[in-house]
Amino acid sequence: MSLPALLQTSPYLTVLEPNRPSPVIYMTDTHGAESPDTDDHTGASFGIVDLDRKVSWRHDRAELDILRRAAAYPTASQMLIENYGATSVVSLYSLNWLQAPDALCRDYNLISGEIEISSHCNWACACCPVSAEPKGRNTMSLDLFEETIHKLAEHAGIDYVTFHFFNEPTLDRFFDERVSILRRHHLKLALYTNGSALTEGKLRQLIESETLYHLIFNIPSPDADEFRSLTNSRTFPQTIRNLEIAIELKAFPIDIVVNGIEPRLSVNTRALKARYGRDGVRVGATTLSDRAGVLKGEFDQHVFVDGALRGCNWPVNHFYVAWNGDVFICCNDYHQKETYGNVRDGTIHEIMSSDAAVHLRRRVFGIEAAPKDFICRRCHDQALHFPFKQFQPIATHSSEKL
Repeated sequence: MSLPALLQTSPYLTVLEPNRPSPVIYMTDTHGAESPDTDDHTGASFGIVDLDRKVSWRHDRAELDILRRAAAYPTASQMLIENYGATSVVSLYSLNWLQAPDALCRDYNLISGEIEISSHCNWACACCPVSAEPKGRNTMSLDLFEETIHKLAEHAGIDYVTFHFFNEPTLDRFFDERVSILRRHHLKLALYTNGSALTEGKLRQLIESETLYHLIFNIPSPDADEFRSLTNSRTFPQTIRNLEIAIELKAFPIDIVVNGIEPRLSVNTRALKARYGRDGVRVGATTLSDRAGVLKGEFDQHVFVDGALRGCNWPVNHFYVAWNGDVFICCNDYHQKETYGNVRDGTIHEIMSSDAAVHLRRRVFGIEAAPKDFICRRCHDQALHFPFKQFQPIATHSSEKL
């Protein structure tokens, strides 16, 4: 096999040690925390997790030495061969774990499409940027929505779509039509909602359409007065009524996510779990996020990551589309500053493999230097000890000096 003159380790790789907990956890709002299966490691020296989230157990420790040697910078392939042997270097290149430097971050693995069908919310939660910087009432047109859904449906591997981005999807005047479009294209919907406008009629339409993948209610408190204070809304009766109707229908899995700050966050989570957990509803607190520095005051996490960034799953696993079709980096980009195209530009693959998309991912994974004002520098997902990291690149997380 002919090798490029220079090789570098893929930043998507995470090293696992046998008999130790996985250093990566895949957080999903629809299924909770998941980790790669680490059981089958008999006789293995180390394991590697790549984009496919499966562990490949390896027996030759020299392979790990090679991956560490070539992790931070492009390295001469001839030098690697002279030091470690051609067989190991060629094997790692054939696995795509060693790559030509210009090929780094070209791969991706989408599992969802996140669509901002509108930009309006009827709540103004203190833990949400809407409370400080509400947006206008923009709505994605049905023709743009249908084009987006068509392209997502054609792209292999998409498990579901969502309709949320700091908005309330069920207020959208085209909600029913959008559900019908999903049904035609055989795509599932993970519906995140505050529940205030999720009427029984909408719930029954979701049942009949067979499009609902998961239903996630945002309920910050079971107390009406505290609820009003936290959400700046008077929709507590409607929200609770619609939640209880959804539970009574017994037609789909339901989660309640609880936002807030300790100690009230734990108190409210326990109270909601005691009230609804017996009905099979899963209740859990969300991870606090200041949305990459947008929120201030008691929500400010004071994150700033200097130097090379450390990787993140959002721009690799999820496709974010704004109401106007712009494609942007992730759910923490409230102002949608980091865009890399428009959904009308081509197929999902053409957009995700564009130079702009690759350039963005190379910044996120520390292959290229990110500017000081790059959104990821202020995001808790980039913090070294963030508990829910889904990538731990060898160059930035190795326990040994490179």
